[in-house]
Amino acid sequence: MKLYSFFFILLSLSACGSRQQITKDIPREMQNISCPETGNCSLEVFKNSSLQIKTDSFGKIYPEIQEGEHLVIKYQFEKNVDKKIKDASYSEFIYFEINNKERQLILKDAALQEVKLLFGRICFCRDANGYFKIDQGDLFFFRNNNTLQFNLKFDIHKVPHVLSHINESIKY
Repeated sequence: MKLYSFFFILLSLSACGSRQQITKDIPREMQNISCPETGNCSLEVFKNSSLQIKTDSFGKIYPEIQEGEHLVIKYQFEKNVDKKIKDASYSEFIYFEINNKERQLILKDAALQEVKLLFGRICFCRDANGYFKIDQGDLFFFRNNNTLQFNLKFDIHKVPHVLSHINESIKY
């Protein structure tokens, strides 16, 4: 599987498109609001991309990042767990897509779907696992030169979650 992932990444990097990915592992001292103390967080920005929300054969949705004309933001929280315990992993994801020309956005509740705001909970949790559209909360997005900042407060009533507020800034 690792070999397959390596070749896929290598192929992606050598493709004709100009899609770029910027990753930021957020240092613990900067994780005051966004990252709970029980884990680690990372932020990825995919330039010249598009966020597609796909549906599998069971009717469950999932994200797929493709080449496109937008910025796609992926925020991940990974809970610290004992590596000796099988099936103990726990991660939460936030995905959204911003038009390349957009400088500022303020969205609330149902309007959050204008940016395809998606929450993912991946764990060994029966019936409380998968991806869900976020339609309750507030998103403030601002871009200036090569810096983007976003502040997201949200709630999902379908599944329990650790993340509820993300306030981040990144140079890209």
